[in-house]
Amino acid sequence: MGDARIILAGLVPMLVLTILVYRERRNRKARGERPPVQEKLLRLPGHTLSRQIEELWEGFIVFAIAAGVLSILLAIFLSQTAGKETTTGLLIFVLVFGLGAGVCTVMAWRKIIALRPLRLGLLGEQSVAEQLQSLLADGYRVFHDVPSDGKWNIDHVVVGPAGVFAIETKSRTKRPGKKGERDHEAVFDGKAIHFPWGYDTDALEQARRNARWLAGTLSKATGERVTAQPIVALPGWLVTLKANSDVKVLSGKQVPGFVAKEPARLPGKVIQQIAYQLDQRCRDVEF
Repeated sequence: MGDARIILAGLVPMLVLTILVYRERRNRKARGERPPVQEKLLRLPGHTLSRQIEELWEGFIVFAIAAGVLSILLAIFLSQTAGKETTTGLLIFVLVFGLGAGVCTVMAWRKIIALRPLRLGLLGEQSVAEQLQSLLADGYRVFHDVPSDGKWNIDHVVVGPAGVFAIETKSRTKRPGKKGERDHEAVFDGKAIHFPWGYDTDALEQARRNARWLAGTLSKATGERVTAQPIVALPGWLVTLKANSDVKVLSGKQVPGFVAKEPARLPGKVIQQIAYQLDQRCRDVEF
């Protein structure tokens, strides 16, 4: 009976919190509350990453609380049974609660570890988006986190007089490499992006796939033949080009200059058609 009271006492706070959250939501619905803006909003830079970060934080909080509650219950139980004869029931209780606390702790730690690369990616996309703002004055439209027909997205899409550009942002940390190599320089040889600590070919293929899908989708939607230039943006890196390629590899600050210097290809009517399709695809954020 005493063991049951200990367990119940530990679960009461969580039960009360659950009831309060449910009542607060029900009361808001009963009051007829609704958002002041009914129209959906455009996606912000890193929208997908922001949602993933929120989900990870929620998961971390759940596992951290669960680990704490289980640990406290286990400590209380052990203090209450100190000096008593060890029984099978006691051993099972200790193993279950101890194992549960351990598993929850590990899961919470994994959530924290997964957060760091997502946050790095989010800041990278925000950095490139900030640089792209300068293109607005030249008649370009910029869309962020453009959703595909699957479970992936294009970080940034720029459309304007020079055409359509599909930009894939890759945030890479800087760390020392081989002797004689600069730790802030990324070298593109036409086939791979070489960093001081390794190389990357996946980003190039991803940028190509994104551009092909975007060109095909926009061509079908507008009835016009649309091409898209794939770009890999490396915010914060000094990019050295040693060969030409269909994929442009640039630092975040170089992207606006590259786009602005390209010759005009699209008439205003086609730009409006493409921008409309991108606007409809990206306008899915509820207020």
